[in-house]
This record gives sequence, structure tokens and C-alpha cells, in this order.
Amino acid sequence: MTKYARYEAHGETAYGVVEGDTVRQLTGPPYEVHEVTDHIHALSDVKLLSPVVPSKVVAIGLNYKSHLGDRATPKVPEPFFKTPSSVIGPGESVVIPRDAIAEGVKVQPEAELSLVIGKRCKGATKANALSYVLGYTCGNDISARDWQGNDLQWWRAKSSDTFTPLGPFIVTDLDPGNLHLIGRINGKVVQDQVTSDLLYDVPTIIEFVSRVMTLEPGDVIMTGTPGAPGDIHEGDVMEIEVEGIGVLRNPVTTE
Repeated sequence: MTKYARYEAHGETAYGVVEGDTVRQLTGPPYEVHEVTDHIHALSDVKLLSPVVPSKVVAIGLNYKSHLGDRATPKVPEPFFKTPSSVIGPGESVVIPRDAIAEGVKVQPEAELSLVIGKRCKGATKANALSYVLGYTCGNDISARDWQGNDLQWWRAKSSDTFTPLGPFIVTDLDPGNLHLIGRINGKVVQDQVTSDLLYDVPTIIEFVSRVMTLEPGDVIMTGTPGAPGDIHEGDVMEIEVEGIGVLRNPVTTE
């Protein structure tokens, strides 16, 4: 098991391997050929960034029974896109747009196990799908519910600036089908589930998406959220915790 971070230190952005309370710099992204250097920082001395800069984020909707409500179970995984421009890292503020405030739009976090693609993937099968995965991270699919329900597309409901927090680390060699997932708002647990309850598991999702779309190294797939998340407002703090990875924490502010 290896834990990777992307961070800023002394004005430089780098990738590194996390070893206890330190991070050892890499010569390049972990999904490319790289070397481990002897340049070491204390984690407390660096600013953690989103663990990757994806070319695309593919998110899966309605992928836990507890999130379906009275809606029919999807016959296949149901992907949608979140834009790279909406991605932020640990500790960065999620900013509720002024239009959402003016219109009284309900905004909610969604705790999600997310995976990072490690090599170009097209035509994967369930049997080999996990070989394309570099590792796993925590994801928060911020969702403006009224826009999600009323707009023709989910472009602003799901991809307003700051609406895709990711982090804090990428961790390899986890079992994506058996991880504990928790979402909190101001310390109160609002989502609590295990990934064995996914309707469509990670290999199935990768197979389905890669049948028609090439997944590039560094791309992210968010696997869906359980239950009924709570609402967020200015001043709130959200936490997404995934077993074996850590806690992704982001405050909420308004534009």
C-alpha cells in the first residue's frame, strides 16, 4: 500500500509519497515514470492540493439503494461529468454561487469513494478493470439540488466552481468493494455506509465507461453517494472520510 500526495511547498507544486508524518518528493506524477527523491517535507509544512489534476471527472448517479428513494434502480451505471475547473483540494472553501443564494437553492455535499486512473484505459473488462486504477481518494460531489432538478443539464448543479473537492491522498491496493464511507457536516454524521452496498461496483463502472470513452491517467471516477445528505450553508465544515484514506475537510462560504 502506497499513499501519494500532491502539494505546494516553497512556491513549488509537486507529487510525493507520504511516509508517516512526512512526504518525500517524486520527480513526476505517480501515474508516470518517476523516481523517489531524498527531498523530504513534514506534512505540517506543506499545503495539500487536489491529489491529481484530471482531464475529466466521471461521476456515477443513483448508485446506492439508500440514495434511490422511490426512483427505479438504474439498469446500467449512470455517469455524468464534473468539470476539471470545479476541482479543489483539502481545506479549500466550497463557494456557494451568488445566484444559488439569491434563488434559495438547496446545496448538499455527497460523500463518495473516488478512484484515480493510473494508465490509459479503453475497453476494460470486469476481470482486468482494477489493473487500470492507480488508487483511491475521497470525493465530495457538491450538488445544487434545485438546479439539478430544473435545468436541462447538470452543468451548474454539479460543476460550479469549487463543487468537486478531492483528497487528501491517493492510496493504492485498497479493496474498493469493502470500505467504510462517512460524511459529516459540522462534526455530525449525515452519511454512513459501506461500499459493498454499491449497486454497480468499481470494475463494472470502469468496464461500462471505458467501452465508449478512453480514460486517461489522472482521470477521476466518483462512484456515487449513499443516503440523504444534509444541507450546507455559509460557515459549515464538511468532512468526507473513507477507510484507509483519511479525511477530506472543506469549509463552506458564499460568493
